[in-house]
Amino acid sequence: MKEDNVELTNLSFLHAQSNHRKIIGAVASKSQNQQFNGSLLHDFEVLIIVVCSYHEQVEIIEHRIDGSNTHVQVIYVDQDMLEHCMITGDNRMMIEHFLNGELLWDTDEQIDKLRQQFMHFSSPLRERRIFLEFTHFLTLYVEAKHYMKQNQVMDAYNSIFQALQHWARIDLSEKGIYPESAVWEQVRTLKLDVYKLYEQLAFSVETMEQRVELVLLACEFSVMSKMRECSSILFQVLRSRKQPWSVKELVQHPDLSHVGNMLPMVIRKLVYRSLINEVVSWRPEQAGGEREIRYWLNR
Repeated sequence: MKEDNVELTNLSFLHAQSNHRKIIGAVASKSQNQQFNGSLLHDFEVLIIVVCSYHEQVEIIEHRIDGSNTHVQVIYVDQDMLEHCMITGDNRMMIEHFLNGELLWDTDEQIDKLRQQFMHFSSPLRERRIFLEFTHFLTLYVEAKHYMKQNQVMDAYNSIFQALQHWARIDLSEKGIYPESAVWEQVRTLKLDVYKLYEQLAFSVETMEQRVELVLLACEFSVMSKMRECSSILFQVLRSRKQPWSVKELVQHPDLSHVGNMLPMVIRKLVYRSLINEVVSWRPEQAGGEREIRYWLNR
């Protein structure tokens, strides 16, 4: 092993906990002298990301000093949480260390397969990211329209600016490119059309109200044209069984749970556009003759 690599003898504490925490692998990053190493490494010399399968949405952090006086930060993270961060774009720094770090330990090549899936940004990961970005885009677009009706132009500007960022991430994802934090530099380099809207909103000589109105019109067209394609993961879930789905079941579905409370609004928009169907069912356990709305899709 090379001199600048993390010595495997430093991982004895992981072997001792491998069964208890169901560890499937570990990746390490070393601090680079004279470089900014990010918030996770900070003043530590080594960061070790330990991937587990304990199915808990919480990180466990340890600070250690090994026998050679090396300061080490150890982060235990569940595989499902790592995938969730990849879909949502949360905790981007940890994802970068996971993808670019040195592979120390890999049970049944699970870590290598996971990194390949992340780096190639393949389906269903890409489809789930597109749907998430579309729900954000739609939510902020509706919010901006509401603010404009209330004559709250600055708030509308802020909402529509954020909506454009999600639109940009959709365009990148559709091309198989994982959206980075510096998304506008990505779309500028690729000369995507959404960058022209960004320039229109940010730098045009028109009044702020006129700029917002122009971008809202473009977003209206985008919502119409992108709604079916961006919602493909939802359509797959709806088709996966014959019985109609309640909104609660859809929100809790593993392929849709990352969307959270934004999902009901998207569902209603899809019903309004006749892209999915609704049916009213009677539930005998509900008092007062109340009925439940459920959703389904023609196969």
